[in-house]
Amino acid sequence: MTAATRIGGDRAYIHASTTRTYEDDLDLIAIEYALNGEPVQLTVPEKIRAAQILDGRGLDFSAIGRRVGSDRNTVAGWKAHGWQPPPVDTDPLPIDIGRSQHGRCGYTKGCRCRACKDGAKEASRQQRAKARAKRQAAA
Repeated sequence: MTAATRIGGDRAYIHASTTRTYEDDLDLIAIEYALNGEPVQLTVPEKIRAAQILDGRGLDFSAIGRRVGSDRNTVAGWKAHGWQPPPVDTDPLPIDIGRSQHGRCGYTKGCRCRACKDGAKEASRQQRAKARAKRQAAA
């Protein structure tokens, strides 16, 4: 008779905390599930905390990414930035474009504000619709 070996059975259970279930806005129970490979939905700060703990245990970025639901490049970025959440991207402020109107028909004089970006999308959408209609009329 041979003894069976359970895959991953030699792995010790990892605890995120022994007494608390929450710390700041982090759900330590969800983090603990992720640390041990259980499927769970995590917020970005929870993913970062779990990744930090797993990195401290010597796992590579690919294995960490699989456990926390991110890719290896994202985990590497978190570590490179000191395990801090990524900065929130904000739209640039409108620039002075003289008498032109923001968002009128796209990027006006180099402005990249939200109104101009939306205008560019709409202008592109209209051009594609005109080209499609012209192709259909020719066919």
